[in-house]
Amino acid sequence: MAQMFRLLALLLLLPALVLLPALAPAHAQNSVLEVIALKYRTAEQVMPALKPLLAKDGTMSGLQNQLIIRTSLSSIADIKRALATIDAVPRRLMITVRQDAAVDRDRTTAEVSGRVAQGNATVIASGGGDGGGVAEMRRGDDVLRGRIDNTRSLTTDNSTQTLQVLEGNSAFIRTGQSVLVPQQQVTRTVINGRIVEQFAGLSEYRDVMTGFYALPRLAGDRVTLEISPQRDTLVNPEQNLPPGSVNVQRAATTVSGRIGEWIELGGVVQGVANQQSVMLGSTRETSSDNRRILLKVDEIR
Repeated sequence: MAQMFRLLALLLLLPALVLLPALAPAHAQNSVLEVIALKYRTAEQVMPALKPLLAKDGTMSGLQNQLIIRTSLSSIADIKRALATIDAVPRRLMITVRQDAAVDRDRTTAEVSGRVAQGNATVIASGGGDGGGVAEMRRGDDVLRGRIDNTRSLTTDNSTQTLQVLEGNSAFIRTGQSVLVPQQQVTRTVINGRIVEQFAGLSEYRDVMTGFYALPRLAGDRVTLEISPQRDTLVNPEQNLPPGSVNVQRAATTVSGRIGEWIELGGVVQGVANQQSVMLGSTRETSSDNRRILLKVDEIR
């Protein structure tokens, strides 16, 4: 009886054992391994666009200019059709970055001076300086003067840099100078229970640089850029800042626009106003600092 049950179980499993060898070749025929050599692009550049074309269980890896793909035959055909467009000669681009700065300063001083006598009393008011626009009024020995000084300065600082790059590749340029900056080091020690400070003059070099990093990608006549420009300038003596101070400008963004058109990345507008009043006079100072960054991408044919 036991032998009869074992024989019956074997007969039931036999169709499944016969069917498995038939299924395995069918699966193997639907999945193929192929190595594709790229002509103009690297594997890292094309893989993000090609992976969505893989079959459900397909795999893709790459090394420099080769793709290693295991997927279905239909998926291989789709990938090759896509590569005919993606793996094309990269376009040569010229990136131009403009970083403009304009500082406008205005200073106005008004005051009154003179000598006025009234009975036995004499009042004398003296101004703080000469020059400017002076108006004087006299009557007998009485003299009254009014003076208004106005000075205005406009300083512009523009920088333009250009750099060639192939689409899909990153570019970097930076120029500038190393400036010797004086510094003072303070050392504190305790001598006989007292804190004694010792001063020593030191100097170090500081880089003052202007440049940008960019990564352009093209789609027809439109360009998308990852870009991060920088601009450092030494301070103007009129700013009354410590020696060696540097104005620093940084930006990092991704923008899109048409080839050949200027694209404004951004700008900064700063304004400062200061007014001082004294007896018979006042001084008003205003300043504005306007900065903006623009870029343009041209195709070199």
